[in-house]
Amino acid sequence: MATLGTLAVNNRHDGFTLNGKPWFWLADTCWSAFTSITLEDWDYYLARRAEQGINTLQINTLPQWDRCRPDLGIYPYASEDGTTFDWSRPNPAYWERAREMCRMAVEHGIRPALVLMWCNYVPGTWGAMIAERFGTPVMPLEEVAAHVRRVVEELDEFDPVYVVTGDTDWKSDECLPYYEAALATVCELAPTRLRTMHINRANRTIPAQFVDRLDFLMFQPGHNAGAQDEAWKLPEDLAAAYPGKPMVNSEPCYEMMGASRNVYVRFGAKECRASAWSGILAGASAGVTYGAHGIWNWQTSRSEGSALGEGFDAPFRWQEALQLPGVWDFGLIPQVLGVLTHGSTDAVEPAQDVLDDAREAIRVARVGERSVAYLPFATVLKLKLDASRSWTAAAFDLEGKRVAHLPVTPCEDGIRVAQHPFTADALVVVTPA
Repeated sequence: MATLGTLAVNNRHDGFTLNGKPWFWLADTCWSAFTSITLEDWDYYLARRAEQGINTLQINTLPQWDRCRPDLGIYPYASEDGTTFDWSRPNPAYWERAREMCRMAVEHGIRPALVLMWCNYVPGTWGAMIAERFGTPVMPLEEVAAHVRRVVEELDEFDPVYVVTGDTDWKSDECLPYYEAALATVCELAPTRLRTMHINRANRTIPAQFVDRLDFLMFQPGHNAGAQDEAWKLPEDLAAAYPGKPMVNSEPCYEMMGASRNVYVRFGAKECRASAWSGILAGASAGVTYGAHGIWNWQTSRSEGSALGEGFDAPFRWQEALQLPGVWDFGLIPQVLGVLTHGSTDAVEPAQDVLDDAREAIRVARVGERSVAYLPFATVLKLKLDASRSWTAAAFDLEGKRVAHLPVTPCEDGIRVAQHPFTADALVVVTPA
């Protein structure tokens, strides 16, 4: 079987290498893959995502609590309803299917990132509080290590990344022994694999006992329409609290997702791009994850809806969700970064202090001698750069994939870059002449 190579943290501790060469995490969220997708549909999905540049899939090893129903009826442990499990009775058919799906992903050049325990299975989390209201029990603590061992024994040959937690908070200390058991077990059994934790929306804390055993950090701006500024605030805060670890925006707003808490909004490709680029320029340059509403929970023509959830509007069927245009924008990110960084020479370093503007939605970073700004809307850009030097500026239209060359003039305390001509969001790159 083909292997995907060795992932490692780079020497700058701001990104990854694959077999020693720079590698950008470009993932899709397909949380409910193992329970919900036929092998024929899986092959088509993988082929399409590979074409779109996806190199990683974030998958739950246990049934996703808010997946679309009905599913295929194949569960990791004995169950009549896919909600309550006999944890002492693993189902060989499920694990054989998971192996085949991972094998198929690897053949398409896509690496599995396997979530060991979503928060609803762990007491002392927000997910468990909701699940318990529906009569869904948590996993017994004594079964945690056995489950992690089974995941490693069955799926480690596919070069996975291990994501110890799924959407978790730390609502009470009751959850800590669970995650300690999971993390300790995966460290023991798969010591060379990269490890992280997927934490819930706007969470910026990780218990101290776990931090040193995590290779990189995941954060989640999520699907709250009024808090999309977390895309840049979270990496700023996490870098200050836990320096020296690569960061990945692991769950920006999903394309065509209805906002959480029944807010009548749907996020489009532009909002997804804004979350991605804002996070990257704020320091999360190791990678980003795309999501489409209808893929992560696998909506079909027979689906009645999600089992549980947070008040999201109805998903699109997976066939339509797979063709949403925003994923192509995400697929361009590694190429754009590769041009900006000249491969591995220059780092993306947050440089908000260069911006002479109070509008925080404009994000600025340094890449070598260049300044790169993300502008969600067309506007004049003022930067605190040396006006005695000559500068050139180019704007890249993130929707239309066009480039405009912009006049640069001196102004008080810096330089002024003329407004770009595009009606969509843009990256503006300012370079010394």
